[in-house]
Amino acid sequence: MKIVFFCPPVSVINGGIKHIFRMAEALIAQGRDAVVFEQNGERPVWFASTAPVVGQSIFNDISDHLYVLPEDQPRILADFARLPPRKVIYSQNHFYGALGIGSARSYADYGVTDILCSSRTIYDHARHRHPALRAHIVPCAVDPALFAPAAGKQKVIAYMPRKRPIEAVYLRDMFRFAFPQYNDWTWHEITNAGEAEAARAMGDAAVFLSLSRLEGFGLTPLEAMASGCIVAGFTGIGGREYATPENGFWVAEDDYAGCIAALAQAVALSQSTGPARAAYADAARSTAQRFTPATFQQGVRAAWAAILGGK
Repeated sequence: MKIVFFCPPVSVINGGIKHIFRMAEALIAQGRDAVVFEQNGERPVWFASTAPVVGQSIFNDISDHLYVLPEDQPRILADFARLPPRKVIYSQNHFYGALGIGSARSYADYGVTDILCSSRTIYDHARHRHPALRAHIVPCAVDPALFAPAAGKQKVIAYMPRKRPIEAVYLRDMFRFAFPQYNDWTWHEITNAGEAEAARAMGDAAVFLSLSRLEGFGLTPLEAMASGCIVAGFTGIGGREYATPENGFWVAEDDYAGCIAALAQAVALSQSTGPARAAYADAARSTAQRFTPATFQQGVRAAWAAILGGK
C-alpha cells in the first residue's frame, strides 16, 4: 500500500509542512512505501528532505493508496469522501481543523478512519470532537543536531511575528520605553527563514520572545530552548503541554504588560551566571529532550502499526 501525504505548496514556510515530510521519511526508513503529493511536484528548498515528491500523476491509479489529508481543507476532504481508498487525517492544529469540517458532524462523514495528532492537546480534542475515529499521538520533534546554542550567545532577542504581527511591534516599542537599560540589545526578526537560517538565529540569540497564538502544539519555543535561548512570552494554548515556570517566563494569552515584564526577566536572567541561570538551562534542556527525532519516529511506528493493523 502506498501512503500518500497531501502537502500545501512547499514555497510556504510552515512547520506543518516540515513534519509531513519528516513522517514520510520515517515511514520509508521503517520499510513503508510513502510519498508526498505537492500539486506542482515541487520539493521544498527551505529545509532538506529525502522524501519522494509526486505530482498529479499519482492519481492515475489509486487502487492501492492510503491518503493522509490535511485537517483544514474542506474541498479536499469533500472530494476524497467519494473515493474508495482509505483516508487518514494528519491534524497539526485543531483550531484550524474547524475550517475543514464544513457542515459534517465529524471527519468520519468524509470516510476518514484515523486521525494522527501532533500533540496531546490535539489528541484530547480529537477524542472529544471525533469519537468515531481512532486517534494516535505522533509527537513533534526538535533536531538537537540543528537547534543548538552557538559558541557565544549575543545580546539578541529573537522572535517570529507571523502569528502576532501587530503585537510584535507593540511589544518592541513598549519594551524599549519601559526598560531603556536594555536598549543596546538587538532584535532579530525571523521571517521567511529556512530551517537552517532560523536555527542559526536562535543559536546566536540569548533570549527568544514567544509570540505563539492558537497553536496545536507550538514547536518554535521548543526549538529556542534547544538552541539555548531563555524563552518568554505566550504559550499559544497548545504550548501549555510543555510550558512550566522552570523552563520559561510564560504569560497568559494577550497579557501584554505581563509579557513585557517577563521579557525583561528573561533578559536579566540571560546576563546572570548563578544557580537560577543553571536551573533554567537544565529545565529547558530536559524539556526539549522529550521531543526528539527518536520519539517522533517511535510515534510514527506505533501509529501506523495501529492504522495498518500491525502490517
